[in-house]
Amino acid sequence: MYRYFFRFVIMSITILTANLLSTALSNYLVTFRSQVRPIAFTLLSMTVIVLIFYPLFARLEEWAKTLSLKIVRKGKSLAGKYLGLLLAFVACLVVLCYYYAKMWYHIDLFKILVSGEIGRYL
Repeated sequence: MYRYFFRFVIMSITILTANLLSTALSNYLVTFRSQVRPIAFTLLSMTVIVLIFYPLFARLEEWAKTLSLKIVRKGKSLAGKYLGLLLAFVACLVVLCYYYAKMWYHIDLFKILVSGEIGRYL
């Protein structure tokens, strides 16, 4: 059971991280679209995305697994095998949620949590 949950955690974090990075890059590239002709911009952007993400995707799962293993080991030593994995997963989700909220809504999730205004945003 632990092995399946661990795989789910790794894949979830990898998928969310890859999507966050690709969306951020796409949003950045779109800021230059008015400076280049439409078809040229489209082809250039597609090329840039492939050049950046091909090696990134090739390594992302490996990096996520290595990082997750370190986080899980630390959590395991602090809270036990299952609880440590769950806490590490929740911590990663909180960090990813912060960056998604910042990218999509331009809000600082940590400031909202600290100020106690989370109810306005849920």
